[in-house]
Amino acid sequence: MSQMARLLALQGVACLTVFAGLALLGQPMSRWTFALLVGIAAALAAPLLHQGRWWRPIHLLFPLAVAAADILAWPAWCWAAGLLALLLLYGGVIKSRVPLFLSNARTMALLSQHIPANARFLDLGAGTGTVLAWLARHRPDVHSCGVETAWLPWLIGRMRLRARSQTRWERRDLFEQPLAGFDVVYAYLSPVAMPALWDKISRELPPGALFVSNSFAVPDQPPLLRLPVGDWKGSELLLWRR
Repeated sequence: MSQMARLLALQGVACLTVFAGLALLGQPMSRWTFALLVGIAAALAAPLLHQGRWWRPIHLLFPLAVAAADILAWPAWCWAAGLLALLLLYGGVIKSRVPLFLSNARTMALLSQHIPANARFLDLGAGTGTVLAWLARHRPDVHSCGVETAWLPWLIGRMRLRARSQTRWERRDLFEQPLAGFDVVYAYLSPVAMPALWDKISRELPPGALFVSNSFAVPDQPPLLRLPVGDWKGSELLLWRR
């Protein structure tokens, strides 16, 4: 079952449960209170069907968003425009199940300390090119490459990196990007993608090269180092040496 199907199924069960409870109690309730109770019930049950703490706020806010949409009664073209914007921004999630995460300055500074001089660096799922733009400014000796599949982040990255001669920017699925020839591979993906990515790392990354994951571990593969970033999210860099 896909994550979206799980979300809708859990929301449906929570809705029926709250509705049945209210019917037994015979208590009238506003749509906002009903939506809030459904969201709370779904959020509490989210760990049963999802991995990742971010599913709890998604489940909490989903019924409230539905209630707000019903009240606002926006014309159909607004929803079509919103759907198009989401597809341009998060279209890659459909295939890769990797949302858009942006690395912060603390992360990039810490990452830079572990990139050797004149290294060949690859960012898998590079978003809007934030890491590559930072390296171009602060580590001009590094020859970097970034791959991103979602159209809007890729376009933003292309615009901000167009004058960077030492940087290559590709629109490509990260699992189709060859790893041979790189000294450091960096990824900020999701727990779902890590097992498949590790299989690719094991097959393609040259001996002695470094693989760095932002925050997400590889199951049953203890990292060589865990480096806390020190940001509000509790991020850490996990390093493996091939």
